[in-house]
Amino acid sequence: MTDTASTPPAPTPTNSAKVPATLFSGFLGSGKTTIIGNLIDDLQSQGVQIAYIKNEVGTDTVDEDIVRGKNILTKELLNGCICCTLVGNFHAALTEIVETIHPDRIIIEASGVSDPTAIALTLNAHPLIYRDGIITIIDVVNYNGVPVFDKVAQRQAEFTDLIIFNKVEQVSEDRKRQVVGYVREVNTKAPIVEAPHGHIHPSLVFGLFPSDIEGQTKMLELKKREVEEHQRLHQAGITHDEHGHLEEDHIQTFTIETDAAFDSERLVNELARLPQQLFRVKGFLNVKTAEGSKMMIVNGVNQQIALTDVPPNFKAESGKLVCIGFLIDELKPLVEEALVKAK
Repeated sequence: MTDTASTPPAPTPTNSAKVPATLFSGFLGSGKTTIIGNLIDDLQSQGVQIAYIKNEVGTDTVDEDIVRGKNILTKELLNGCICCTLVGNFHAALTEIVETIHPDRIIIEASGVSDPTAIALTLNAHPLIYRDGIITIIDVVNYNGVPVFDKVAQRQAEFTDLIIFNKVEQVSEDRKRQVVGYVREVNTKAPIVEAPHGHIHPSLVFGLFPSDIEGQTKMLELKKREVEEHQRLHQAGITHDEHGHLEEDHIQTFTIETDAAFDSERLVNELARLPQQLFRVKGFLNVKTAEGSKMMIVNGVNQQIALTDVPPNFKAESGKLVCIGFLIDELKPLVEEALVKAK
């Protein structure tokens, strides 16, 4: 007699056999990379092996160049959002990391314009991952509530298990209370904690339970319907938006590379004078000092520019400045002119 019984399927891993993945969201310039970098340092000191996935809307890597020196696996997904145009790349990256590196934990930094509900769907569906928390980081210096027309910003504030107030050392208690009020207009349940100078204890961030299971379930169901409708249109051959929300929101980015050395004061002043539609600049540039020029990190949000030292083991052959904003393609000559004035 021939045995026709099929081989039983492999058992689905339980959460204890899966790798925990924590997603960090928050608008451009909120300080996600700084907080994540500090958390990685703390976890590494405890012997925890970390894999770090970074999503950026532009075509050039900056944060990966800076974080690489921490001796962790870093994978950057560029030129799109893992919530829409890079979903396939994101799923494949998770699989590759788990199967080849076997990390204790995965940290995911979404681009500042990513929809966390779409990313959560990918994490929930991945057979080797379990979602360990959605963290939203808010810049208390610049946050003034969620614009009614900005669906992504609203979902970042709503769909979260924990809200971290960053840059708290720069504002008064009255300002912090004002930002709490803005947040509570859209999210009444997620706990709020502070990260002075970008530092927060890992025990507050990892191993979280959902702060609003019912609300998150409803939001995920809505996002699932959006995805299914997109797939239905695609299968039916109906013309629809294939580019995701970056083009729809008119968010553009460009990169300037230069070997020039700049005067620190003039550099800060010239970048701060650029139009407000260019709301984010970041990178590393050579800056003149009394001992000669040295590479420094440039970080700018809403015309507030800061220069900080690069990590001790940082290496770059030339300077790089990434600019992000609304309809800014035509502003590249203006930025190049500002850099000329800053020499």
